[in-house]
Amino acid sequence: MPQSPFLDFDELYARIGVLGHEFHERLKALDGTTVTMRGYLAPAAPGSREVLVLTRAPAATGREGGTDQGWPEDAVFVLPAAEEAGDFAPGRLTEVEGVLEHGPLRLDAAGASSLVRLRGARWAPS
Repeated sequence: MPQSPFLDFDELYARIGVLGHEFHERLKALDGTTVTMRGYLAPAAPGSREVLVLTRAPAATGREGGTDQGWPEDAVFVLPAAEEAGDFAPGRLTEVEGVLEHGPLRLDAAGASSLVRLRGARWAPS
C-alpha cells in the first residue's frame, strides 16, 4: 500500500489575517484524500477522546471551558477512527493519518469550530 502524502503545518494556510484565513493550494488539492501529519495531540475539551487537536508544538493540557479559544491558528482537529483506542501521550511527537477535510464546521463534542480536520484518524508515536 502506498504511503499517504505528508502535509506540513506550513501548507495549511496561504495567509492568516484579521479578515480570515486563506487556504493553501496544497491543502485544497489534498482535500478528501488520506494524508499524514506530524505534531502533538491533545484533547480538544477536558477529558474528551472524541475530538483531539494536533498542533505543531506541544499544547498545554487541562484547558478549562473546552472551547477553541487558545488553540493555535494552525491547529488541526482530529476525529479518531471508531476502532482507535484513543491512547496518546500529550507532549510526544505523533504521526497522524486521516482523511483531510477543510472548511468551517462546528464540532459540538469539542465545543469548538474547526477549519481543518483529519477524519477517521489513526496515530502512532514518531
